[in-house]
Amino acid sequence: MSDKEDLQNIKCQSCPTLAKGAFKNLNSEELAALCKSRHLTPIDKGELIMREGAYAKGVYCVQSGHFKLTAQGGGGRETIVRFASPGDLIGYRALLADDPLSVSVAAVKDATACFVPKDILLSFLKSNGPFSLELLRQTSHELSETNKLLASLAQKKVRERLAEVLLMLHAKFGKDEEGCINIDLKRQELAELVGAASESLIRLLSQFEKDGIIRRAGKRFEILDHKQLLYVSTILD
Repeated sequence: MSDKEDLQNIKCQSCPTLAKGAFKNLNSEELAALCKSRHLTPIDKGELIMREGAYAKGVYCVQSGHFKLTAQGGGGRETIVRFASPGDLIGYRALLADDPLSVSVAAVKDATACFVPKDILLSFLKSNGPFSLELLRQTSHELSETNKLLASLAQKKVRERLAEVLLMLHAKFGKDEEGCINIDLKRQELAELVGAASESLIRLLSQFEKDGIIRRAGKRFEILDHKQLLYVSTILD
């Protein structure tokens, strides 16, 4: 049996991410319908699963790995809007509004995700109140995070934004066995997340390391002085 066939044999009812997302509100019949209609697929690191400006034909539910959601800015510069982790749904806001996608979505590392067709998602929204309320709650949370990001980009300098981003990554992904933030990020990806030029980011990372605030380990970072990093992140000039 191939790896792809093995993936399709994973049942939604026993998926370890079920309790983390909106699908936990589905009843047994709805879970069976979801399992029958969804397609679980492996996604390579860097592979694009949704493209900004296109219309979503369904949503993705992250089963393993992480995805970055990026928006195109002025001058062709990309900004990472947020990350999606296991249990998260991707693309549902644009789908429900029947709007083109405002972000592109790519895997940060090798991942797996379930594609759920539009019609099955809409049927759950019509028939299951708790599921609809959970999606509404998630939408509100994501909009709140987006507003915080926009405020940070508008009000804070790059140094403060970098500190804020490192704290956010630490909170979202936790630490690996070496004590580093548990996600690999290229300097360019970190620059996109901060909303800064790569050159400025590299200089600031070197300064943070010199000041004993962080330690760099390849594509990962260890926070050495959490209190100081928090202080830097809250400075408003």
